[in-house]
Amino acid sequence: MTTDVLRVIDPELSRQTESPAEIYALLRERIARYTMGDSTSVSVGTARRLLEGLLYCADLCRRMPPNDLATDAPLSARVKAGSEIAKRLEKRAKLLLYEATRLQPPIRNRSFQDTLHALPSFFRGYDADFFAQEIPCSFDYPLCHPVSDALLGVEYMLDYLRRWLVESRFLRAFSEDSLRTLYERYYIDSMDLLVNLFLPVAEMATLCALAGAPIGRLALAPAEYASVGQLLLQMDEQAAQRYILAASDRAVAQLGLDGEPVLEEMRQTARDLLFRLRAGFDSSRLIVFS
Repeated sequence: MTTDVLRVIDPELSRQTESPAEIYALLRERIARYTMGDSTSVSVGTARRLLEGLLYCADLCRRMPPNDLATDAPLSARVKAGSEIAKRLEKRAKLLLYEATRLQPPIRNRSFQDTLHALPSFFRGYDADFFAQEIPCSFDYPLCHPVSDALLGVEYMLDYLRRWLVESRFLRAFSEDSLRTLYERYYIDSMDLLVNLFLPVAEMATLCALAGAPIGRLALAPAEYASVGQLLLQMDEQAAQRYILAASDRAVAQLGLDGEPVLEEMRQTARDLLFRLRAGFDSSRLIVFS
């Protein structure tokens, strides 16, 4: 009976390795806490959210186990530990949001600003005790490489802010004038459109490194671009990838940036750029001018 009730709430419960009886007992306790003792019943939707919350906290504890908790501790203890882990991650995310607010690129667009203003709502709505798996916020600004849909709760927020800061740090290495000129040619209207600010800069910085041109210029003459494109097309796939990844690393080094996060973001952008170039990507989307 216990298992049947839980499966009504969550049809995928069979994937869990926890004892159904232990889950059911803890869910009943959570419902009582959630209703502050006024009721022992809630809607199926709320029960599902509460169940997902406790299972998420148990999984957090499994992946980030506290040193003072035995691996065979009762589910209730592991869920409580997972909730505390979520709260610590929430504090870390608040620090990253502070950094994101403080260290902004020299040029922005409307969706960037609107999203930055909306991000604090996550912390006003986040509930690590009952619904640690939920993400009470909208993320309108598109990152160059999006956060995995597999991440939930504060882990999603943390990864979003980490990627946001990597992009912002990279953009801060360029002047406002060079960024504005590039965006005007790449997006035409970069201030009001829902576009990513990192992508065209990362691509052009990599192309400049390939051509041996100054990275900060963010521009290539047509002949320089044609030479780079022809060279990449003549190489086999592995050689071309090594060549363009080395160029992206040089761009990062010349800008005085360091750290694996910015290197990986640049490398992924370079891989995507190479794929489009070798697949006959429309070169008019890349900015080439003297």
